Amino acid sequence: NREKILFHKAFGFAILEPEMQRMDRKTIMDIASITKPVATATSVLLLIEKGLLSPEERVCSVLEELKGTRNEQSTVFELLTHTSGLPPWYPLYLAAKTEPEIIRFIGNMEKGAPAYSCLDYILLGKIVERITGRSLKQFSEHELFGPLGMEDTCFAPSETLQQRIAATERGNAHERELSGTYEADPAFSWREEMITGEVHDGNSFYCFDGISGNAGLFSTAADLARFAHVLLSGGNSILSSSLVERFFQEQAEVEGEKRSIGFVIGGEGSGLLSSETIWHTGFTGCALWIDPVSDIFIVFLTNSVHPTVKPNILRSVRPLIVYICLDYLQKHC
Repeated sequence: NREKILFHKAFGFAILEPEMQRMDRKTIMDIASITKPVATATSVLLLIEKGLLSPEERVCSVLEELKGTRNEQSTVFELLTHTSGLPPWYPLYLAAKTEPEIIRFIGNMEKGAPAYSCLDYILLGKIVERITGRSLKQFSEHELFGPLGMEDTCFAPSETLQQRIAATERGNAHERELSGTYEADPAFSWREEMITGEVHDGNSFYCFDGISGNAGLFSTAADLARFAHVLLSGGNSILSSSLVERFFQEQAEVEGEKRSIGFVIGGEGSGLLSSETIWHTGFTGCALWIDPVSDIFIVFLTNSVHPTVKPNILRSVRPLIVYICLDYLQKHC
């Protein structure tokens, strides 16, 4: 809760193949789409707080490649709340090679109904980079994670961190299968080895060397607890109270879910938590819940895609995790 860590433990294995390695509390995990609220949305909000960007600003004013495309009218707010109408996903690495080509390709994609979209946050990551003149890695680590004391949170982890990182999938077999319906270059070089220390997400890895607004962040339970604690406490000297409020305020409804900036509010994902809970999950098996009413947060990090992806394996597990945490809280605190 906002006062202390009530329970922190590791179970199982960080790596099963080729040699088994146990999980511990300092294991660093690929947190996949939790990158979106923790790194990207927070970085964008910092720029808004500094007056360098406006939520109503058209994205093409920063990313000039979008000018003249069918999505040139999209705004920063729409990207932040997944209301731009961009498709949920596309294997961009099969469609374009350079950053300008990729951005323009996204700009020319056909709009649909508002939907949760990785493409929204890919563009937001690029906006941060264009405005600051620094990579998303440099900006987030220097302006956000370093000051917050999140020492093990980073994009593209260094070699010194490799031995502490949990493995994900053996190659990109799952994403390769998903990409099969798209026109692919037969010479495209897919990863075949066990993925350890590299981002699992294909767009982040193949297009942006692991530094992208949609995925690519690595972190630990302790570091994410520091981030959650700041939000639960209403802010600090790094993240202002007005910035933190944006995470908890409903901004839009997308696919039947209430959304704030970066997070989902309430709904099934919060299980037995209050309707004001904000939460997000990641494809690698991670989840983060922050409940301002119950005054608790839950960080649940797994590598459930290791060594092979089993779709929806955690759908029934996550509500149990919430139940067990609340039961523990009632019995011990």
